[in-house]
Amino acid sequence: MSESPGRETARQDEILELLYWLEGEGFQTNATLAGISRFLVQEERLVEQSLERLRGRGYVTMVGLECRLTEVGRREAARRFADEFAPLLSQGHGECNDPTCDCHVNPAGAAECHARVQGGHQH
Repeated sequence: MSESPGRETARQDEILELLYWLEGEGFQTNATLAGISRFLVQEERLVEQSLERLRGRGYVTMVGLECRLTEVGRREAARRFADEFAPLLSQGHGECNDPTCDCHVNPAGAAECHARVQGGHQH
């Protein structure tokens, strides 16, 4: 069974985002072929093919058994990570996870929302 056309691109994005996250958290020793495959729940041969393509583009290098981002790869991974997780990273203090809640646009609404959440009334 062959993959859908965008699956390879999606896997490369996932690998870049994962390497960026692992690096940021100080978990680079987990950035091995086996570790990445396990984390992404992907076959090692598919992850290895994607890593080879990323190496060919200059985004990834190998240091022993560890996959590392190059400077170019780190910039690209940071952009992709920010795009992917922007909705989660942009939540302000006092704001809830309900995108329709008034707390996202109204400072008074944020105080009211925060009081509701503290009182145990979630959205």
